[in-house]
Amino acid sequence: MVHQWTEAKTLIGKLNNKGYQTYIVGGAVRDLLLGRTLSDIDIVTAATPKEVSKLFDKTVQLSNQHQTVLVREGQELFEVTTIRGTSFVEDMQRRDLTINSLAMDEHGDLVDVVNGKRDLEFKQLRSIDAKARMTEDPLRMLRVARFISELGFSVAPNLFNTIKENHPLINKVAVERVVKEWVKVLKGADRKDALRFLVETGLYQSIPGLSLHAKAIDELLHLKSLVNESESICWSAFCLCMNVPNEETLKQLNLSNELLRAVKVRMYYYQKRKVHSWSDMDLYDSSIDVAQDVEKLRFLFGLPAQDQSKLKAMWDSLPIHNRSELAVTGGDLLQEFKKEQGPWLKDFLLRAEKLVIERKCLNEKSIIIKELRKCEHC
Repeated sequence: MVHQWTEAKTLIGKLNNKGYQTYIVGGAVRDLLLGRTLSDIDIVTAATPKEVSKLFDKTVQLSNQHQTVLVREGQELFEVTTIRGTSFVEDMQRRDLTINSLAMDEHGDLVDVVNGKRDLEFKQLRSIDAKARMTEDPLRMLRVARFISELGFSVAPNLFNTIKENHPLINKVAVERVVKEWVKVLKGADRKDALRFLVETGLYQSIPGLSLHAKAIDELLHLKSLVNESESICWSAFCLCMNVPNEETLKQLNLSNELLRAVKVRMYYYQKRKVHSWSDMDLYDSSIDVAQDVEKLRFLFGLPAQDQSKLKAMWDSLPIHNRSELAVTGGDLLQEFKKEQGPWLKDFLLRAEKLVIERKCLNEKSIIIKELRKCEHC
């Protein structure tokens, strides 16, 4: 990230040298002042997208609502956005929060036209014209909760009251945008304060897709920290708190197919784990990653969890870990049993896996086939 910062200053210098007022803005400046891991570096400039594209060799015009160009400087890529409004000051005043309205020039000097540095020092979330900022993009209300969760900041009274009065507007925001912010709310170190904010403002009732209710909020308040946990664990924990009954409810969140599958399998084995300990077959079917996540979920919900090292030792001791390690293949079975390909083949391969995993026979081709012959007419 230090290298990226250097390249950003070089890019800014090139624009400034051509007479275009240019700054690093937003989250990167905020996080630098807070001593946090730097986020992506965004740049704002007085140059138009056309002027930016002429100045740099490698650019791509982004098709978003802002006039943004993706620029390569050295080995780094930066989003360079044309100043919104009539001036740089107006642009900074129109951003969601003052702590995200800080800027830095090519020399590393802070430019603060909204007293954002003071709000950082006071650990306060504040907006310039809160009603205008929150209503022009209602997702910003959830972003406030996200910054409470991530930073532990308080909310200025005017901003708090604005969200309390206007929270129904967020219901029109696309679920995909909500999902990205919500997982950050869940993962923050001060998640509980953020959840209380959602309740106190009534915002939780209006967030689309999540279908939050008082009981779920209470479950989330008692859940152990999700800091540094994967998205799979965060969404699984959330769905368990919500008591999500079926796949359709999950699909309403528009999660990726990969994440959707990951959450479903973890929830399935979490419920199964309530009934009994891990069997060799369950461990094989689920995979070590899923099993370890299930135990993490049990810990998060205050249930006794199996030691991760013991679980890994159990996994390591399995005769095979996936079908590719099985000593027989579908081709072998077709040749040995002289049958046309059909549903029986899948059944026999599953039986072979079960025989080996449950140590009822060695993982040797001739032995597996001999055992399968015994149950050929079962």
